[in-house]
Amino acid sequence: QQFWTTIGPIDILVINRDKSDFLVLELKRDRASDVVVGQTLRYMGWVKEHLCSAKQEVKGCIIAHAEDEKLQYALKQVPSIRFMKYEVDFRLVG
Repeated sequence: QQFWTTIGPIDILVINRDKSDFLVLELKRDRASDVVVGQTLRYMGWVKEHLCSAKQEVKGCIIAHAEDEKLQYALKQVPSIRFMKYEVDFRLVG
């Protein structure tokens, strides 16, 4: 379920069980590029400003089927965001 903000919908917003940190999940269907880093940072900034207490942190995670070279270079400079690749294995058994 999306989390609606004044700057757009966050795909998934998670808070740790101990309420210490937030995690912004940005989901992409296919290949992710460096543009999604800016989008994720924008949502992280909004969460930090509107939902976090002084001791809470915000991290980000981009989830996509593939990443391009631009994304790899952009993420080298943003340690608070990580990339995870998803794979789908779909079979019909009759």
